[in-house]
Amino acid sequence: MGITIRDVAEAADVSATTVSRVYNHSDLVNAKTKEHVRRVADQLGYRPNAMARSLSRGRTQAVGIIVPAPHGEFFSEIIRGIDDVAHGDGYYLLISSAHYSVSESEAALDALRDRVDGLLVMTTHVEAQRKVLAETEIDSPVVFMNSAMGESRYDAFEIDNRGGAYVATQHLLDRGYERIGIILGPPDSHDVRERLDGYRAALSDAGVDPDAQPVIQGDFTQDSGYAAGQKILNLDPLPDAFFACNDYMAIGAMAALQEAGVHVPGDCAIAGFDDIPSARYTTPSLTSVQVPTYDLGRQAAQRLFELIRAEESTEPGHHTLPSTLVVRSST
Repeated sequence: MGITIRDVAEAADVSATTVSRVYNHSDLVNAKTKEHVRRVADQLGYRPNAMARSLSRGRTQAVGIIVPAPHGEFFSEIIRGIDDVAHGDGYYLLISSAHYSVSESEAALDALRDRVDGLLVMTTHVEAQRKVLAETEIDSPVVFMNSAMGESRYDAFEIDNRGGAYVATQHLLDRGYERIGIILGPPDSHDVRERLDGYRAALSDAGVDPDAQPVIQGDFTQDSGYAAGQKILNLDPLPDAFFACNDYMAIGAMAALQEAGVHVPGDCAIAGFDDIPSARYTTPSLTSVQVPTYDLGRQAAQRLFELIRAEESTEPGHHTLPSTLVVRSST
């Protein structure tokens, strides 16, 4: 038979009720006692019965996360921010990927909604996701991440995609580049639409016709960036510069150009978006728009837990986190 809550209570010289309160995150136990009880429990090898604890509290002790893709430094930083908050609240994460698909996003929501106390959703299909949420009448709190919600009953945290793309394009213009192309991500992505809008606005404001610039389709992966780079090589004349809608595509495109003997930035400059950690280690190092991905996850999770603990409904808030251009050697 395993270690019980009474064994912990006896070894820690406290009541079983106190031990229970410690693992239910009750405010009735002071920090010193909590630390003592947890230390003793760890020494004994005690593992609380999560199912029994959640039933007694009417909670699952889990939050669900739906993201467009299961991989990449961008998403991992967001999840790290969420996890730091969730861990501090004694919660676990259930993560599902929508693979940039409406149907898979709906399936993920349906699979998670009865298993979690709240949901953090990042979707490229905002309207479809809102429709599904309305139809399922989900009772748990929902917070959207990096999704344009407009007038909505859901809280939302997003990145200044348009402003970041504008500044990156303006930087290329300020460097003297005139023919500046763009590498797009998935066509139905909110991020891509916002970044394309910022890119076009910067060109227009500088008196450059955005419709005259080369546009190459990608899908946010490094492979699609490499394929975009091969298409760039076939353009005549070669553009002065390219803005890629994320760093993975920028890095892939840069590799294709360099393999063909095209010098970056001498023959063609490249800027990206997201400023993933590896951007600074490419050769040349990649100019990129830095976005607060960790803070996006952290702030969204903090708001979700506020909603989980709230005794009555509150007005939803829509928050935009700033983005900053980091200039490196690729431009």
